[in-house]
Amino acid sequence: MQAQGQNLVPNGDFETFSQCPDYVSQIDRATGWSRPTTGTSDYFNACLGVPFSMNVPDNQSGYEPARSGNGYAGFYCFYSTTAVTTATDNDHEYVTRALDEPLIPGVTYAVEFFVSLADVSKYAVNDIGALLSTQAPYRADEFAITATPQVTNTSLLMLDQKNGWTRIHGCFVADSAFAYITIGNFRDGAATVFTEVPTDFPLTFYSYYFVDDVSVQAVAAPQLGPDINACDAVTLAVQDPVDGATYTWSTGEEGTSIVADSAGAYSVRQDLNGCIVSDTILVHLAEPLQLYLPNDTVADFCADPFLVLDPGPLPVNASVSWSTGASTAAIAVQQAGTYSVQVSAPEHCPATASILVADACGAPVFAPNAFTPNNDGINDRWQPLWMANPGATLELTVYDRWGRALFTATGRDAAWDGTAQGSPVPDGVYAWRGRARDRSTSMDLQISGHVCLIR
Repeated sequence: MQAQGQNLVPNGDFETFSQCPDYVSQIDRATGWSRPTTGTSDYFNACLGVPFSMNVPDNQSGYEPARSGNGYAGFYCFYSTTAVTTATDNDHEYVTRALDEPLIPGVTYAVEFFVSLADVSKYAVNDIGALLSTQAPYRADEFAITATPQVTNTSLLMLDQKNGWTRIHGCFVADSAFAYITIGNFRDGAATVFTEVPTDFPLTFYSYYFVDDVSVQAVAAPQLGPDINACDAVTLAVQDPVDGATYTWSTGEEGTSIVADSAGAYSVRQDLNGCIVSDTILVHLAEPLQLYLPNDTVADFCADPFLVLDPGPLPVNASVSWSTGASTAAIAVQQAGTYSVQVSAPEHCPATASILVADACGAPVFAPNAFTPNNDGINDRWQPLWMANPGATLELTVYDRWGRALFTATGRDAAWDGTAQGSPVPDGVYAWRGRARDRSTSMDLQISGHVCLIR
């Protein structure tokens, strides 16, 4: 039984009584319990202490210790004075009582009780059920209550255990504010399936059961939390999962968590002893913003004092923030340097981009004096920009403080990622030296400087 809510059946274990039972048909002495027909439903309790009466464990119907405590109830599923081939309608008995509070429509409830076939019984039946109703059922005779119980012995195996207790349980979604529970055989004589069982009392022709530990509990649905808006794949997890329960997701996966990498509705089904409840969550993945800032470039600010930087078309209501402090979609710059832009927009994931601008009007090479190789996509590589003809031979070497070469490369695209032999180097200032040779112009230029690496 899933213990997620309180038991709504007071005295479901038949322990509390107004008076110790000393004769048949005294179910009303078990506090809160009664018989809804004129049948002689019984109450048994060890408080009597007299064998072969209404005592526990030895009583007039056999020997059976209580499943818990000292008391239980008993009733006929059918009764006859002669051997039968069809269960008779008379003496269908029941026990009933009010719940602590009415059930809430739409909520799932787990119902459980235990039965034991009395030793004096010559017949066993295959179904005993629990009926939840808004009013206490009533019949002014001993015939079957014509109603469909919400919980039955779904296995339909014969309830023929005389030594010990058989659990009957099930779950259902309340469709009314049910306030009473009634237990017994709700099949009339023609529909009652029974079998003959061994007994030391061959002249008895009935089926009599003890019942104990009745409970009705609300089953809490699993909780996935509020709907999610995200930019990347997210982990969906059951909050406070129940021990012993199995969880199956709408994706077919099992377990208490999954990774959702696409937008949509995700549901999880919790199954504990056949009680199935579920929850659903909506995942919305925003579209990433696409920025089209040009690649690092060389501008001749002597020829044109302005260079326009434009990240491309942006969504309506986009918010733009440049490293210069500007908030317009495009900016015009007048000097060399690294420029970055951050853009956000409703229903989109934010994006950043940067560009290194070199000035061909100044030195023949522009080399940034710092970079941050922290894999954030911004300024992760250090790269000089040469103002040389396309056919020039370019060489570049980076040194540590002891003069050891950490990085050597040739070509216009040579860039250092802050590693040496595949491992990151520590923060610090590193020397660099470059050389450009151009046969067409007889240029042989050597230049050097320092760069600060910051992680």
